[in-house]
Amino acid sequence: MSFFIRWLANIKVAIFLLFAIIVCSVVGSVVEQTGNTILLNKNDFLLSSKLFNFSNIFNNFGFFILNFFLALSLLSCTFSQQLPSFDFCRGLSFLKKFLSTESLDGSFIVPYNWFPYLISSLSKKDYIVFQKSKSVYASKGFAGRLGPIFVHLSMVLILIGSLISAFEGFLAQEFIPKGEITYLQNLPTDHILENLPLYPIRINDFWVSHIKGLIHQFYSNLSSLDAKGKEINQFTLSVNHPFVQNGLVWYQTDWDVIGLKYEINKILYQVPVTSISTSQKRLWISWLPISNEGLSIFFETMRGDFIARISNKDQSIYLEFGQNLFSKSNRTTSIVDLLSCTGLQIKRDPGESILSIGFGFLIISTFISYLSYSRIWIIKQLKNLKIGGLTNRSKLRFDYDLLNLFNLDIKNL
Repeated sequence: MSFFIRWLANIKVAIFLLFAIIVCSVVGSVVEQTGNTILLNKNDFLLSSKLFNFSNIFNNFGFFILNFFLALSLLSCTFSQQLPSFDFCRGLSFLKKFLSTESLDGSFIVPYNWFPYLISSLSKKDYIVFQKSKSVYASKGFAGRLGPIFVHLSMVLILIGSLISAFEGFLAQEFIPKGEITYLQNLPTDHILENLPLYPIRINDFWVSHIKGLIHQFYSNLSSLDAKGKEINQFTLSVNHPFVQNGLVWYQTDWDVIGLKYEINKILYQVPVTSISTSQKRLWISWLPISNEGLSIFFETMRGDFIARISNKDQSIYLEFGQNLFSKSNRTTSIVDLLSCTGLQIKRDPGESILSIGFGFLIISTFISYLSYSRIWIIKQLKNLKIGGLTNRSKLRFDYDLLNLFNLDIKNL
């Protein structure tokens, strides 16, 4: 077991797993994610199985295995290497001599009688100083060693949040006419666990607000029903104003007009409409078979006004809902209402909070990585003191930083 943990904690293993995940992500971005298996033309060879389904790569079992082992590798490295190295007492290292100046980021030699001044300078610069026999060890910026731990923790949280969202979350889209009752069932992509709510919803009303003749906002009034059709809750949502209930987020995404109702002598009829979109406005067109020539209907809002035009005559009239289309006729013909439908998106993402925390730790680790962690050793020799140091940042300038630390002039060394 310990061998397996050490193997997982190896950085080469983590890099390999991360590279494999990147390759899968690139393949998933290039290959269309349809959820269907891909067949080669030659001999109808099955290119992808349930384990490596390239047409649904982000939801297959193999992709989750790679993420799972990457999380294990990061946890193993964190608990077996990063956290033990963060133990300050274990990090104390008193050197009796410098084996090679090439392994140090900065070093120089000063007279032996400078020792009190050096210790005082280190203390004034917020270094933590320890002495053992003839050697001195000082360190500063110990918090900078937290950077790798925060990186590992953030990546583990992001992976865990992604797995929870993949197994427990869903995204459904519905286009529902006003007054209809429906179940949530239309998922854009396949999910591992299709755990949609079973209760139906009813669209009570839908309306559009206008400002200066242009569409400003559109609203949907919904009711959630139980299995017996009894209303549980009623709410209204609009664009940029979703409704949240029991972990479900309801978004208003789109709307359209699919038909209109007209009345002839108190008998209702329905006809479809065709939508024409321009850069700024939308126009709907329909045709009523109420005479030999027929009647064309044009409208661009849902406020209840429209333009009627007889097909074989160059004549148009402006009317409103409820007005008789043929004022000189004995029969009553009028447009009663429009058949509108609302576009809804329903989302549940239980891993969203964990993902947010993970990305928060990742941002914190970015700032922590800018903290410099420096270590300085002072070794007493017969007639002088030898000073050397290591740092994790600005290694080329560390010689200069050491001189400034002790207010030394390089010409005097």
